[in-house]
Amino acid sequence: MTYGLRITPDDGGKSLVLDGSTRYISYLASLSLKSGDKTRQVKAPPSGSAALVVPRKLVSVFPTVNQPVMYYLTGWSLAANGTFTYSVGGGDDVQRSTLDIADVDIFSVAGGAGVGGYGIRITNGADFMEVNDTSYLGYVTYRATISITDRWPIPAAVLALGSSYVVFARWNNTDNPLFLNRDNNSIEVYSAFAATEGSKVGGTVSNVQIVIVSCGYSPALPASGYGLVIRNAAGQITFSSKFPPVMYRGASYNFSYWQNFDTSGGEVLSWTSPTGDVSQPMIPLCSIGLQRGDYSRSQGGWQYRIVLYSGFKMSGNSVSVARARSAGSEAAVPMFVKAMQAACSLPCLDAADYF
Repeated sequence: MTYGLRITPDDGGKSLVLDGSTRYISYLASLSLKSGDKTRQVKAPPSGSAALVVPRKLVSVFPTVNQPVMYYLTGWSLAANGTFTYSVGGGDDVQRSTLDIADVDIFSVAGGAGVGGYGIRITNGADFMEVNDTSYLGYVTYRATISITDRWPIPAAVLALGSSYVVFARWNNTDNPLFLNRDNNSIEVYSAFAATEGSKVGGTVSNVQIVIVSCGYSPALPASGYGLVIRNAAGQITFSSKFPPVMYRGASYNFSYWQNFDTSGGEVLSWTSPTGDVSQPMIPLCSIGLQRGDYSRSQGGWQYRIVLYSGFKMSGNSVSVARARSAGSEAAVPMFVKAMQAACSLPCLDAADYF
């Protein structure tokens, strides 16, 4: 049995019990990363938070006189003081160290707070009364079960709150990957990996459970005027039952770093299961690796294939990186990896809390 305070958000979806898993997600920074740098400073996460790094682009391919040079992130970490550290793989041309090779959004999931001195106590939950900077706040602004044919646009009401959002998803499809395209703010389905451009938007993935968390704003009052509202000492709203909170039970997908140098065509799948307290895990959509398309051409004795950003496929509770959107560049087959996956840990939500 779960104990806590039950709320019914304005979206009319499943009511939620505020218990020790009640959290918020904070937006910390968006960074363009260079191969020559290895550390950057971002806004310090709240104490005890779990880092959530959501890559928009993980790999870049640069043309040269002879062969293109490829750089990609292999892993990263976020310290308590906001120091973001990352590692780079691929080419070692130091003359290109000033070029941007990857783009990431950095968030954190608030940790459990100690016992407060006043107000409502949610044991092990986030302490909303002690939040004195509302830019750290993040709540669920959309949840639904949808079917995606080709692409699904992020709702306008979400985008109206800004571009600092995280999309968590759960589905079951090993035929087509899902890819969050932040350039056009849509979730895309990919196929046609033998196409000359490497891949095409196309296909259908049904029964996708979506939870979108928007960050960096102070929530409004419930539409009815009734519900639960928490304010900090400055009178700012730091919690409102208008929106579902982030329910985080400490579960995550822990991805290891690997590379595959096979020269054949086809996709490389490597399935990862979640760890922690979660029954129906939802993964934050992002791109943590690269693959290659099947179309190839020959020039100067070399065979070339298109480099692809990876999306995700999901089977049951397990997920795998999978080839998705074209990176817009090609690479010589024997010189570069066929596929790779960055080492990272992605916190996951439980769909059972929201549906």
